[in-house]
Amino acid sequence: MERVFLCFFGALLITVVFSADISTNNINRSPNVYNSKTDPASIIESLRKQIQTKEEELERAEKTNKNFENMIQLVNILGQVDTFLTDRTRALVKKLAMLTEDGDDIVVAKTVNNNV
Repeated sequence: MERVFLCFFGALLITVVFSADISTNNINRSPNVYNSKTDPASIIESLRKQIQTKEEELERAEKTNKNFENMIQLVNILGQVDTFLTDRTRALVKKLAMLTEDGDDIVVAKTVNNNV
C-alpha cells in the first residue's frame, strides 16, 4: 500500500513540475508579435494564436485532472483489494493453524467450546 501511495505521489509531483507553465498563466508569444504591424488583420491573427495556445493549455490541464481522478480511483480499488486479500489470508492461516494442531489440543478446544 505504501508503494502505491509513493508511486501516486511521485506521479503527482512530476505532473506538477511539468505543468508549471499553466500555473504561471503566461502566454507564449512568438517574436513576430512584437514586430508585427498595427493593422487589424495581424492583431486579430496574433489574438487567435494566443487564444489557441490558451485552449491547448486548458485541454492539457483537463486531461491531467482526469488522469489524477483515474489514479485516485485505482489507488482506492487497490486498497480494497489489499484489505480483501489480507482478510482472506488471515482466515486461511487460522484454519491451517487449527488443522495442524495436535489432536489433544483440538479435543481440549472442543470441550471448552461445548462447556461454554
